[in-house]
Amino acid sequence: MQRSGPIAVDGALAAAIDDIVAASRGPAALKTIKALLDEITRRFHAQGALVHEARDDEVLLHASQGLTIYHITLSPGLQYPPHNHLMDALIGLYHGGETNFVYAIDDCRLELPQRHDAMAPCVVQLDPQTVHSVANTGNARSGALHVYLGDLPRTRRQLWRLSDGRAEPFDNDRYLAGAVPIAQSGGDSGSR
Repeated sequence: MQRSGPIAVDGALAAAIDDIVAASRGPAALKTIKALLDEITRRFHAQGALVHEARDDEVLLHASQGLTIYHITLSPGLQYPPHNHLMDALIGLYHGGETNFVYAIDDCRLELPQRHDAMAPCVVQLDPQTVHSVANTGNARSGALHVYLGDLPRTRRQLWRLSDGRAEPFDNDRYLAGAVPIAQSGGDSGSR
């Protein structure tokens, strides 16, 4: 369940958030944040463990008009429903792996996805039009900072049902409840 607002953190994670927020205020914010996130991702990766432990897979760390930051720790074997962000997104994967299934849309329905596997440490960039589903195909929880160049919690966007590929308004509770074992999602085989 998503918390109603950002949570307080300390230490290296708090410093990273402060640095990303400061970088978002300068010129060429996307390029600057991407370079900074790459450095943060490599530093966190060197620690060899999650930098933040929480019961929930996603924890909101910062939300403002021009920037949203989540700490995401995906549980192994789960795939979340396809969705869009309608803004630039950066995923700073520092622990484990994530798989992104990127979908084309035809007549408001999902087409077969392209699979993109990523292993820590790396930074993945998604453009505003990307529709993707994220999964952890590994055996351990992954750890990543997801950075969005906009106010993601207040953006009206879409969520697609894995069962039939139809779009509906994004709702975070429905998104979290829609996580399914990868074998049930069809993600491994590339089907809808």
